[in-house]
Amino acid sequence: MYIKTLVILAITIFGLSAIFSSNIFLISAENTKIPEKPITTPSPNQTTLETEKKLKIAFLTDGLFSDAGWGAFGYNAAQAIQGKYSYIVDLKENVPIPKIEEILRDHAKAGYDLIISHGFEWGEPAVIVGKDYPEVKFVIFTGLVNSSNVASIYPMQQEGTYVLGALAATMSKTGIIGFVGGERYPNLVNIYEGYRQGAQDVKPTVKILVTYLDDWDNSTKGKKAAISQIDQGADILLHVADTSGHGVIEAAQERGIYAFGAISDQNKLAPDTVLTSFVLDVDKAFDQVIKLVKTGHFSGQIFKPGLESEKGALGDGIVYIAPFHNLEYTVPDNVKLWLEQLKEDIINDKIKVPERYPKNIENYTANNTG
Repeated sequence: MYIKTLVILAITIFGLSAIFSSNIFLISAENTKIPEKPITTPSPNQTTLETEKKLKIAFLTDGLFSDAGWGAFGYNAAQAIQGKYSYIVDLKENVPIPKIEEILRDHAKAGYDLIISHGFEWGEPAVIVGKDYPEVKFVIFTGLVNSSNVASIYPMQQEGTYVLGALAATMSKTGIIGFVGGERYPNLVNIYEGYRQGAQDVKPTVKILVTYLDDWDNSTKGKKAAISQIDQGADILLHVADTSGHGVIEAAQERGIYAFGAISDQNKLAPDTVLTSFVLDVDKAFDQVIKLVKTGHFSGQIFKPGLESEKGALGDGIVYIAPFHNLEYTVPDNVKLWLEQLKEDIINDKIKVPERYPKNIENYTANNTG
């Protein structure tokens, strides 16, 4: 009798446990939404994550990734490519100018699909190497060369510096502004000419002091040039001089005047001194190149994208003006509204900012960064 009672009790407990467990499963299943994955048949031209070829990409520059300008923004763009597409990008900085062709050839031989070269002086060597490696695609950022497998992106930076020149002439109290460049070569001359046109369109009597350092990596020389211009009355300075430009910003900070940054948003270098910067939206530019390569539409062209209203804006533009950050209050509201209209007029071709170069540009041999 005792054993029979135990057996009945065990069966009862087991039955209750089974019912309880079943209810838990039903409740769990009822409240867990399992998304249905649609079944699709990819078209022959459709690229899927499973079948997409991972591009082998190299990013090469003679600049420094630590310069907070030219080299740094290129490095950040390469990182953006890795983040968006999960491609591994081989990075190489500080390449000596005489070794550019050798480095390009080494990477082409190593089987890279796309080699992005960062700087005007990489153009001709890329064309030479490209002839021997027709299956490799080369992109020169700020280049002016092309061939069947070599394309250049040459942003219309003069459109950005036009806006800065107009702002400088408007904000200047002395009527004197300054420009410090790393070297007098075509791209820098073009950048300066945009600055000059913008300033003189607003104030024809404005005086512009100009210094070319013939040195891209000497902050002491940059600072000395800036102090000389400040001593002559300049109260707003634009530099386009890589790390030499850090000295320009330092001088402006010490003397209590404003400076403009170049290539990247350099406000962080001196938040109370760098009023704004003209910036290259290189993430957008490289993204466009990757898409062309992926879809098989890459061609050897020279692309000349101009101004955009802000970073990442629709359209082909890749040059934009950085925010004023904590110096927002120093720029009158009516000036801000006017600057926005000025940018729109440039984008819509109501204001023309043409390319301008030295007369001997066709004979020029680049020996610089940027």
